[in-house]
Amino acid sequence: MKFYTIPLFLCATLMISGCATKRYDRLQSVSGAEALAYDCKDINLELAKVAEARRQVAEGSQINLMSVAGFLGDFGIGNALEKSAAEKTIADRESGLMSLKAEKGCN
Repeated sequence: MKFYTIPLFLCATLMISGCATKRYDRLQSVSGAEALAYDCKDINLELAKVAEARRQVAEGSQINLMSVAGFLGDFGIGNALEKSAAEKTIADRESGLMSLKAEKGCN
């Protein structure tokens, strides 16, 4: 009976760790319609949302049980790639909003 316990445990661990990659929200780049429609107030509101998304990524990337399980499955590569992709979309959105803010002459 002990012979089957170890492989069963390893299979269960791998199955759980496959689902353990963290997921972060993605932000879209500033669209042409947004660039035309947004005024300074809207731009500042969107920048606040960008800051909140950045905070959530930083908070979500802290080590917890999902991090450990994800590390067991793929040595943490999946979590690192997911975080990197989320940070890139956040930076792209923020850059677009800052450009729009300068273009519209907002403070």
